[in-house]
Amino acid sequence: MVSPFFLKMNLASDIHELPPILEINLVLTIIFFVFTLLLISLILYLRVHKNIANRRREELDLLLIDFINNYLFNEEFDNSKEIKAFKKKHLKTNFDKRVAVSQILVFAENLKGETSSVIQEVFLGLGLYDFLISDLKKKAWFKKAKALFVFYQLNIKIPMSLVEPAINSNRNELRQQAFLYLLHNSTENPLGFLGKLITPLTLWEQIYIENALKGYPGETPDFSRWIYHEFSSVAIFCMKMMADYNQFEHIPILLKFLNHEKPEIRQQAILSLRQMEISEILQILIENFPKENTLLKQEILKTIGKMGLEKHLQAIAPYINKENGILTVEHQRLARYFNPKTSITENNIFTNNVQRGHS
Repeated sequence: MVSPFFLKMNLASDIHELPPILEINLVLTIIFFVFTLLLISLILYLRVHKNIANRRREELDLLLIDFINNYLFNEEFDNSKEIKAFKKKHLKTNFDKRVAVSQILVFAENLKGETSSVIQEVFLGLGLYDFLISDLKKKAWFKKAKALFVFYQLNIKIPMSLVEPAINSNRNELRQQAFLYLLHNSTENPLGFLGKLITPLTLWEQIYIENALKGYPGETPDFSRWIYHEFSSVAIFCMKMMADYNQFEHIPILLKFLNHEKPEIRQQAILSLRQMEISEILQILIENFPKENTLLKQEILKTIGKMGLEKHLQAIAPYINKENGILTVEHQRLARYFNPKTSITENNIFTNNVQRGHS
């Protein structure tokens, strides 16, 4: 009987006796076959693992719903004893704890008032506070973002040293959750984190903070505190909020910013003052019109259309380049608005005559 060792040796010898091209094809075929088997095995493993996880989630969800309902509404339920037993028996893995967190969030969303404090008791009693605090100390940004979201939703205080580093994260999702947590848990200075920013606010972050402020129960912050921030995005956001919250006491600052060196700051100053319907803006805008870019000239025309008179439109007419179609059309539209009886042709003649007289 021939031993397996000699069979392997003979097989290897036979392979080496093949022509080079066939030998390469055979080796590649074997490699591809092994790789295919490994890939199929991995897919099957992941599928089985997912099915097991889904079944475990469904079972644990039912257990949690029954437990929390008893904890909330069953007067004969021994809360202290049962919560320890449930934690020991059912929350053994990180997966179990994440399922528990998700289920508690569902209850927190649907139960308000006094019941919300009981939900906090369940959360703390199941040891989920320490579990999420450990997530905040890890490097994974998505775990940190989820943890901050949970603490915000459950209104649970955590050390600021774990929150503040997130406001300058390079992940917008984590930054937004940090903003939301700090704003919601502040009693006197909900936007204090703006002074600690080392990166500009994105447009989406500005919208996110603006929406969060609408639900802030405390006193409206004084937005002038950050109006001179090193980042234009922060200053622009504060200028917008001044108008939205009718902080008329800051009109002098906004008027001053009509002559700011940065065009984006000047633009927001125009928008805010126009929204607040401050007529003092008109004379400054007319004086600035010749040196502004096309975008700001459009905003000036819109402001004249909203708050100005025909004389204001006539004052800037000499500085409207007829080759600039956008400004010309807007000027003609306003001319018809102020003087409906004037035809388009008459408006063109009027504009050309004024321009010739100026030259």
